[in-house]
Amino acid sequence: MQSALSMNDPWQRFYQPPSSPLARLGLALLGIGILALSFVLGLFFLAIAAGLAILGALYLTVRRWLGLGRSRPEKDNMLDVEYRVIRRERRDD
Repeated sequence: MQSALSMNDPWQRFYQPPSSPLARLGLALLGIGILALSFVLGLFFLAIAAGLAILGALYLTVRRWLGLGRSRPEKDNMLDVEYRVIRRERRDD
C-alpha cells in the first residue's frame, strides 16, 4: 500500500521504479551508458570546435604576417568627391 507522502508526490504518479533487481540493474547500466556516450560526444564536439578555433587563429596569424589582409594605402588622405548644390527657395505665404 502506498503511503500518504508518496500519493502527494507528482513524480510518483508517473514513474514507479521497477521492483525487479534485474530491471533496476538494466536501467542503471542504461543510464551509465547514456552518460558515457554523452561525455564522449561532448569531447568529440569540443575537439572539433577547438581544432577549428586553432586553424582559424593560425590562418589569421599567417594572413597578418604576410600582409594579405591590408588594403593598399592611398597616396594622400584626400578624397575626390563630386557634389551639386541644390537650393530650394522657401515661399512665405
